Amino acid sequence: MSVPVVNLGGQYNHLICRILTELGVESELLSPDLTLQDLRKKGAMGLVLGGSPRSMPEDLKSLGNLPTIIYDIKIPVLGICLGHQFLGVSFGGVVQRALRPEFGPARIYVDAEDDILEGMGRSFVAWLSHNDELVRLPDELEALAHSRNCRIQAVKHRARPIYGVQFHPEVVHTRGGDQVFRNFLKVCRGRRPRFGSLPYS
Repeated sequence: MSVPVVNLGGQYNHLICRILTELGVESELLSPDLTLQDLRKKGAMGLVLGGSPRSMPEDLKSLGNLPTIIYDIKIPVLGICLGHQFLGVSFGGVVQRALRPEFGPARIYVDAEDDILEGMGRSFVAWLSHNDELVRLPDELEALAHSRNCRIQAVKHRARPIYGVQFHPEVVHTRGGDQVFRNFLKVCRGRRPRFGSLPYS
């Protein structure tokens, strides 16, 4: 089972690969210039979009093929930090400069567990590092969690296995962060991957 990580330039992206490997799946860093064919050749069962110091939507064009292929990816996707913001913008949401940027630990309050936050409890402490935030949700996404300074800390797509978290579950400062990846892998294992109209075989 392969779950690659798209390297968007964040300092923690290599940690995501390491955690996924420790959880029993193959993982590697990929360029944002990846294609659906690349994912099919690798037998990808899921895809993680890592963090980055870039800003949305100003740097959308710097994300290679992602803005184009995200609509056709039928495998589960987890966006982290900038990856979370990218998903919001891609489906029609609004990302703006945060009124209160979050750097360091903050308490995340779970409004709805869904698949991705299952087992995280009603609240938990997580590590955050962002100047921008998703401030308006598109119709296709719904919010799952918030913090004192950011009302959209986690999202899910209403019809597809797509999730986003503003916090960093990959760092040790996020309590129980591994559980987010365990939950995501559970979703990945429960689905047959499809790329556009072509089934993976």
